[in-house]
Amino acid sequence: MAKLIYLVTEDWYFHSHRLPMARAAQRAGFDVAVITNVKHHGAAIEAEGVRVIPLDLDRRSLNPLRALKHIMRLCGIYRAEKPAVVHHIAMKPVLYGAIAAWIAGVPHVVNAFAGLGYVFSDNGPRARILRPVLLTMFRPLLKRRGSVLLLQNPDDRAVLAACGLTPPGAATVIIRGSGVDMARYAAQPFPPAGGPVIIAYSGRMIGIKGLDTLRAAFEILETQCPRARLWLCGTPDAANPGSWDESTLRDWAQRPNVEWRGHCADMTAIWRDAHVAVQASYGGEGIPKSLLEAGACARAIVATDVPGCREVVRDGVNGYLVPARDAQALADAIVKLAADPQGCASMGAESRALIAADLSADSVSMQAEALYRRFTAFR
Repeated sequence: MAKLIYLVTEDWYFHSHRLPMARAAQRAGFDVAVITNVKHHGAAIEAEGVRVIPLDLDRRSLNPLRALKHIMRLCGIYRAEKPAVVHHIAMKPVLYGAIAAWIAGVPHVVNAFAGLGYVFSDNGPRARILRPVLLTMFRPLLKRRGSVLLLQNPDDRAVLAACGLTPPGAATVIIRGSGVDMARYAAQPFPPAGGPVIIAYSGRMIGIKGLDTLRAAFEILETQCPRARLWLCGTPDAANPGSWDESTLRDWAQRPNVEWRGHCADMTAIWRDAHVAVQASYGGEGIPKSLLEAGACARAIVATDVPGCREVVRDGVNGYLVPARDAQALADAIVKLAADPQGCASMGAESRALIAADLSADSVSMQAEALYRRFTAFR
């Protein structure tokens, strides 16, 4: 049986975001494995029939000697495993994996960007230094014969095309997001009226998610809409250079309208009690899975008008899109939803319909299976 191997930095991310694709690869006839940091989800991944190959890959390190070590280790794995297809997920795995696949002679490569991250969306000194270096390195790798570039939204395709990174013709594919299990994330009844209006943010506690704007908006809402309460559901990400630390989050949660809940294992319980989902991202998103889950649970959404978020929100239909970094606009949108419970509930129903149409796990899985079946003709 031909092998398909995924490369992703964290086992939790593969388990949370990529199992629909792994199942699609199995249906397409591949023996599936994943190379990843193994922490807490290795056994759950293997229970899906996916073999786990451990690799300690540091997302934060820029040490070139360590990078070379990882590339040579990957090259050895690819030569030993002889996969027909390798599927690299996110920027560092794409870079290291594509080099290793070229050296090892892997015939087919899927290079997947789950958003373009801070390197392409931030104008800080670190991003400005890294961007031209990465463009120079990615250009020949992404255009290598036998490779496919997989993106989550058309905005990212436009950015990469402007940088000269997209391969010709059908070698660029868009599959919109990671999908969401519509049965697990079932429509939730709208919470009873009369109490606080719960606005929930779910995701990593990192700056690019718009935490500064979210904090400023809820300072405005303390007087403009005292009933609005923010639930922060997520934890810091030490491997991300823009991560907020726990002490900053605890200080923020001292405000009367903010509660930091940390990691929430059962997000369906959060969406059952919350009225609105919020995402104040500055960009770099693929399609935020937290918004897919909230929409599947029939919740209205307030998000910034940036790539990825705008794939999930139809302004005025299932929520509101506001400019990035505009705390007043974010607060105003929340006030509109808080003042109109019936309209908020109706928007939530529209969210579920939008997700069910082509952003569900079933839809993503079918599209991924079609992609993988492209490679079966070459076996």
